[in-house]
Formats: sequence, C-alpha cells, structure tokens
Amino acid sequence: MKTPLLLLAALAAVTLTSGCAFTSERNAKNKAAGQAWLQSGNRGPAKTNFEGMYYSPDWGSVALNQRNDKVTGTIGHFHILGIATGRTAYLLLIDDEWVEHTMVLKRKSSEILEGSYSSFVPFSKEDALPVVLDKIVE
Repeated sequence: MKTPLLLLAALAAVTLTSGCAFTSERNAKNKAAGQAWLQSGNRGPAKTNFEGMYYSPDWGSVALNQRNDKVTGTIGHFHILGIATGRTAYLLLIDDEWVEHTMVLKRKSSEILEGSYSSFVPFSKEDALPVVLDKIVE
C-alpha cells in the first residue's frame, strides 16, 4: 500500500517542480520581451517631460515620474517602467512582475497625453486601444 502512495507523491513533486521551472522561464521571457521593446523605441534623448498626476476614466489615477529618459510610476494597480525618447513615452504596465500591457504616449498639450495601449509584448498596433490622460496636478 505504501508503494502506490510514494509513487503518487513523487509524481506530484515532479509535476509541481516542472511547473515552477516553466513559470520562471515564461516570466523571464515576458520580462526580456518588455525590455527589448523599450530599448527598440530608444531614438534619442527625451524632448518633453511626462511627469505629473493624470486621470483617465478607463485607468483611474496615473502618477508619472521622469528622471532624464527613465519613466516610472503607477497607473491603476499597475507599476510603470518606461522610457521617454523624443516626444514619446514607451511604457510597460507591470502587475506582480508580469508585463500585462504596453503603452505609447505622446504629449498633445501641456495638459493632455494621448496614445494607445496593447495587451501584447511587444506593442501591437492591431489590438491597440486609445488612451487619453488628463493632467490634474503638476
């Protein structure tokens, strides 16, 4: 009776361990794809500052911080990691270390950022949806 239980326990351990390896590999690929996409958009220094507090009916509160060409912050429950180059910001929207969305924003005016977001990494124009962020605080 012990042999079938031991066999079952061993099989369960192998299954759980291989699932963890698969998940780690998948997370690493997701993160690498996000970083590669950010670097592919790097076409020179930032020519505008995206820093500020914004609001979007679809996303809620948005906080953007910018130091040189690096953009960080939050949008809804997502953590933002991005890069500003020229007059464009390329953003990764990260939830629990997983890149969920990619976003491209341009400054329409001193009060409005416009662009689109995609659920693909790298960004995909085919599934991109519009996004507008209205500045609420300097």
